[in-house]
Amino acid sequence: MNKYHKIILAILFTLAVLLGLAQREQDPYIKDSALNFKSDSETGSALYKYIKSAEDLAQKKQPSIKNDLDFLAVGDIMLSRNVAGTIKKSGDPLLPFSGMKEILNSTDFNFGNLESPISGSNAFNNTGSLVFNAPTTYTTGLYKYNFQVLSLANNHALDQGEKGLFHTLDFLKEKGVKTAGAGKNLEAAWQPAVVEKNGIKICFVAASYSSVNDNGKAVNDFVARIQDIKSLKSSIVNIKSNCDFVVATMHGGTEYITKPNQTQIDFAHAAIDAGADMVIGHHPHWIQTIERYCPNSATISDPPSPFRGEGAGDEGNNPCPTPKLIFYSLGNFIFDQMWSQETREGLALKIKVSKIKNQNELQGPKVAAVLESVELIPVIIDNYSTPRPANAEEAKKVLAKIGETKNILK
Repeated sequence: MNKYHKIILAILFTLAVLLGLAQREQDPYIKDSALNFKSDSETGSALYKYIKSAEDLAQKKQPSIKNDLDFLAVGDIMLSRNVAGTIKKSGDPLLPFSGMKEILNSTDFNFGNLESPISGSNAFNNTGSLVFNAPTTYTTGLYKYNFQVLSLANNHALDQGEKGLFHTLDFLKEKGVKTAGAGKNLEAAWQPAVVEKNGIKICFVAASYSSVNDNGKAVNDFVARIQDIKSLKSSIVNIKSNCDFVVATMHGGTEYITKPNQTQIDFAHAAIDAGADMVIGHHPHWIQTIERYCPNSATISDPPSPFRGEGAGDEGNNPCPTPKLIFYSLGNFIFDQMWSQETREGLALKIKVSKIKNQNELQGPKVAAVLESVELIPVIIDNYSTPRPANAEEAKKVLAKIGETKNILK
């Protein structure tokens, strides 16, 4: 129902009430109110029946519905090199996903950073090469285990050249997987990947510090860059009104440390100031710290946040009304870096979002989605390929490295 229909309905209702009042004194059947009448005639008045029906409809309180969804966000997924070699040896393309399958199957959808192009060729280097390619048959776990959205913005996006990137985009689209951060032009690279479940629309915007392993020197029109703050803000502002929850994801930072660098911080803060609800990072191969950040645009009228005052604002003296979470790096998820404990560790996030939807659209404006909780799920990678949930003792040690003591943020 558009606004003109609503206006017409209101006018008709008002005219009906006025007609009823005009007949009050001359109609013998009216008692007490023009909207509450009795008649000993079986036929009654069609006009009054209409008025009564309109009154009942106007006064009836329509119930509201609370919808929710949860999705899993994971770190870097690399299906080349020793991961591909392990798959080949086992003969099982689902092997890298097998240790997490119960968790992966428990959500409405899953998200990760795919750090190996799918060029269409089954060739791969199983040595220490930094040029990746995922054999097509080894990607089965992505769509079998509900990865409905993937970031392609990373420093391996063009490992197989433009043709390899374009094949990756087309292949994933054919499999029903949305992509963010890369495209056949920059406009497409900055377009969000949108997943809608249970009446809630989640939008992902992604960018990387580089598209090949040259520390960001080469510039092209295929991968969104985290240094392009202007495009980041424009993208988020343009999609905000059509999205219930916006996730900005970044590929950047200094490898093998737990603290973010200034480029990561600038990107994350700019994304949230522009309207993003959460920031998720990849690339350092270690888990990095979590920040509760107060957006510059936050006001007391913003939706309530489960993270109110938790480490946000002016060092707790003036708590932020709606702090947003920044996960600077989730570390590795499916990777082959077995040479250190930190590179064998990753962090998965089980994110729950809810939204109250009024059945009667006349009851008010669109209600924003709310972040209900985030479950921190530390993972340990085994066998050059396969993450599994960390046990209690392992999980405690993993979280301690980034200063976290709780596994549920709410």
